[in-house]
Amino acid sequence: MSKIAAIDLGTNSIRLMLCEVVGGNFKRKTKEVITTRIGKDMGHSRLLTEKAMQKNIEAIKYFMKKAEDFGAERITIVATSAIRDADNRKDFLEKVKNETGLIIKVLDGEEEAAIGMFGASYGLRKDESLLVVDVGGGSTELVLGEGDNILYSASINAGAVRMTEKFIKTNPIHQSDINALEENLDLLFGDALSFLENKKIGRIVAIGGTATTAASIFHQMKVYDWEIVHNTILAREFLNKIFENLKAMTVKERYVVKGLQKERADIIPAGIFITKYIMEKLNAEEIIISENDNLEGMVIKYSGVF
Repeated sequence: MSKIAAIDLGTNSIRLMLCEVVGGNFKRKTKEVITTRIGKDMGHSRLLTEKAMQKNIEAIKYFMKKAEDFGAERITIVATSAIRDADNRKDFLEKVKNETGLIIKVLDGEEEAAIGMFGASYGLRKDESLLVVDVGGGSTELVLGEGDNILYSASINAGAVRMTEKFIKTNPIHQSDINALEENLDLLFGDALSFLENKKIGRIVAIGGTATTAASIFHQMKVYDWEIVHNTILAREFLNKIFENLKAMTVKERYVVKGLQKERADIIPAGIFITKYIMEKLNAEEIIISENDNLEGMVIKYSGVF
């Protein structure tokens, strides 16, 4: 048995998974998330702020203590969109190394897409094509795979935080902002979706914070339960309905929506809009929400125990 800690430093949040792996299978795992939003305001400056960097370093230290108490034999830490896009990422990576001793692996879009596929496909049938959609804070990954083979992948610079900062000017959201957002998505996703719409796709699996939050809203959860969220099927009709409801609210009014974390109340409309936009373009009526995601994928790809 191997005890492993995996840390995923995303644009909106940082997540920890503590797991036990036996014979190439996850036997026990727990996850924790802290909303740190290291990518805040990066759309304007391409710089990580000192405040955001320090907040994330403190979160990493907290997770390291959790991993130590768990008895983890190794800690794997990766960073995605915000860090790879930051002009001062070298400063942040050096700060983390100096203060924690950890070396962060900064994933490019292709690597991020791959680990998303490895995680999402864990435990699923290997004989059908699978499209994994990961709407993150700074980017969206689209990965088409079959079995252990990745047939196509794309990383698009459109995520819930990035699109909110660029296009959502008011809450409730004006239709003009939605129109501008959709026009931008047409430009960003055009090539990828044109390729995918002609491919055979068995199932569409959505991972990441936008997807699991949508499932949590669907189940009207007071306390998040990953076992209930995992394998939830969401209809496009539901996503359309919840988007229309959310766009008509102020950010504070969204605080009372069951299943929606307060920390995501400002960015969730953009995340859901991106998700339903992809579904509409691919003529998909439903998606499956998976709690197996980048964290599982990190362990599968980088831990050496699978």
